[in-house]
Amino acid sequence: MLAAVKLYGTTTSPFVRRVRVVAAELGVPLDLVNTATDDGQAALRAVSPIRKVPVAVLGGRTLFDSRVIIDYLTTVNGWGGVAPARDRWREQNLVNAIDGALDAAIQVFYLRRDGVPVEGSAYATRQRDRIAAIFAWLATELATPTTFDAGLGLAEISLIATLDWMDFRETYPTGDAFAALRAAWRERPSLAATRPHA
Repeated sequence: MLAAVKLYGTTTSPFVRRVRVVAAELGVPLDLVNTATDDGQAALRAVSPIRKVPVAVLGGRTLFDSRVIIDYLTTVNGWGGVAPARDRWREQNLVNAIDGALDAAIQVFYLRRDGVPVEGSAYATRQRDRIAAIFAWLATELATPTTFDAGLGLAEISLIATLDWMDFRETYPTGDAFAALRAAWRERPSLAATRPHA
């Protein structure tokens, strides 16, 4: 049996969710340190100078960032149920774009949560416009069933985690965006078990 990975993060973070989904697909057990608590934040600060989730402690290493952690997991354990990149550079572009949309939504979410009036602000408008532009581009790349016939890859996992988080936090109206892709993978155990909820 594979050794458990100590993963620092929350059950609602879309970046942590990516790691949780990939680990489930690979059969890698996780020991989640919940960083939503004061004790969890103290534990995170003790292992990471950047204080962002996820952080993984595995194989004698401490790794920051979901993509680095996933790269390590798949390098050591193979791809399991995750489809390896059909075109590595294309997939990295897709994930970078998805991360851009997610970062824009997260910025507005945290400002609003901290009481900053963002509605109607130029900054919030630019972030929403950025998300809309990214989603329009992604729709040409990932929206039709034929684009994901090769299996559930990191781009699909990342997009689903982003859309589900945006719905959960009500940060951006996703509507029917990528409905076919979401429907294709909605009940996959690794995604269903990690969907964010209160």
